Order: sequence, then C-alpha cells, then structure tokens
Amino acid sequence: MKLEIRSIVPAGRKITWDTVMDIPKASACVPGIKEITPDGDGRFQAILQARVGPMGMTLTGTITIVSQDEETGEAEFIVEAGDKRVGGGVKTNMTMKVSAHSDNQTELEIMSDTTFMGRLGELGQPIIRRKARNTLEDFSKNLSKLLKSETC
Repeated sequence: MKLEIRSIVPAGRKITWDTVMDIPKASACVPGIKEITPDGDGRFQAILQARVGPMGMTLTGTITIVSQDEETGEAEFIVEAGDKRVGGGVKTNMTMKVSAHSDNQTELEIMSDTTFMGRLGELGQPIIRRKARNTLEDFSKNLSKLLKSETC
C-alpha cells in the first residue's frame, strides 16, 4: 500500500531537518509510540500500540535510517515490526523530504510503501489505508506543534 502526504510545518528547513532526523524526538509525534531506544548506528527499537478496526495490537520492531542527505533534505527509512499475539506484521519503506517553503515554513513530504503480513494483511485495505493515512497526518500535525513550541 502506497501513501503520500505533504504538509507545511511552521519552522525553517534546518530546524525541521534536525528534528525529523532526531528519531526519538520525531517518533514522539507518532500517535501510539510507547518506547524508542537507540540500537546501534542509525537503528532504533520501537514499540507502537495501535488499533486497526476491531484489532488492538502492540507492534515491536526497528526503525533503520537507510540514507540521509541534509543538503537535498531527503532521507530513507525502513520500518519493520510485528505483533506475535495478533500474528502479523508490517514492513514499510519510507522516504521523507523537507524543502524550504519560506524562511519560517518548510514543506514536509512523506512517501511510504507498506506491506502487511499475517492477520494484519487480512484486514480490509480501506480500513488499513485510513489508519495509515490518519497516523501520517497526525504525525505531521504533532510535528507542527512541536516545531512551533520550539521556535517561539
């Protein structure tokens, strides 16, 4: 499943880049993140609690920074997580790009391609798509709030 969102956040490009590349700080903007810890160079362990339709789950997995280029404002990530109790998992290839919109505004573009496995893959695509889109949109809103509080 492929998704793309674009939003304007209330901070300059440099502070936006620094914030989104600080994975523990940026992850706090993702609804349901319960824990995130460094696990080597460019790798983090994470726990996310979420509900998708009637199913509640605790996804445990890794976030890996595959590449990052501050000059172009682009970064690539792989997110892999699973829930043994539910018997399913996800693998997401994600690209993020930050572009200056004005001196104090930055366009944030997130493109994701997610594969759902096991019971998660059995849920209806509209339910999963809505949940994934809502999560990305909530991340963007929460990031905007965080950046606004830091630049005031």
